[in-house]
Amino acid sequence: MAVTGLRKDDAQWEELIQQPPADAIPENLPGAWWVAHTKPRNEKALYRDLRAMGVFAYLPLSIRLTHSRATGRASKSVVPVFTGYVFFVAGDEQRRIALTTNRVAGTLAVPNQLELVGQLRQIQRVLSSRSDFEWGPSLAVGDWVRVVAGSLAGLEGVIVRRHKRTRIALNVEMLAQSVVVEVERDFVEKIDGPSYRAGGSS
Repeated sequence: MAVTGLRKDDAQWEELIQQPPADAIPENLPGAWWVAHTKPRNEKALYRDLRAMGVFAYLPLSIRLTHSRATGRASKSVVPVFTGYVFFVAGDEQRRIALTTNRVAGTLAVPNQLELVGQLRQIQRVLSSRSDFEWGPSLAVGDWVRVVAGSLAGLEGVIVRRHKRTRIALNVEMLAQSVVVEVERDFVEKIDGPSYRAGGSS
C-alpha cells in the first residue's frame, strides 16, 4: 500500500511535536490551566487562535498513518492525541477571550495544576521522542466496533482481545457460533452496537 508524505500544512506542526517537555509545558505561567472541550475538528484552529490572542496553549500532536474510508489509501497526518481537547493557561479575562473564538464547546477546571503539568510533560516526552504508543479512544474487551479501513471495512463485531492487532468476534447468535478475525487497532472505531439491530445494512 502506497503511503503519501505529510501535507504542507501538517509539516508546519512538526516543530510543536519536537519541543522538549519543559518548553512545551512551562511552569509558573500566570493564570491557571484549563481544558477546552472544542467543537468538532477545531483543535488546531483553536490552538492558533489562542496563541494569536496571547493566551498560552498546548496541543499534544502526533504523526499518524491514517486511512481514507473512501479509497483505503494511507497517508501521514499530524493529528491531535486527544480528540476534542486543547489545554490552555488563563486568568478569568483570558478565559472569557478564549470563549469568544466560537471554537469552544465548554471548559473544564483543573483541580490539581501541578499534577496536570507533570502528566502533560510525560506525554510530550513520548511525543517528542517519536516513540510508538497506543493511540485513540479507549477500547476494551466486550466493546462493539466497526472496521473503518482495509479489506474488511464495514464489518462490525465485539472485541475479544486488544493489543496492536485487535481480535474481533463476528457472532451468529442463533447458532452460538462466531468467526474471529484480527485487524489493526487503528482500523476500528467504537460503536454503540451493531447497525443491523437498528435495521441498517452491513
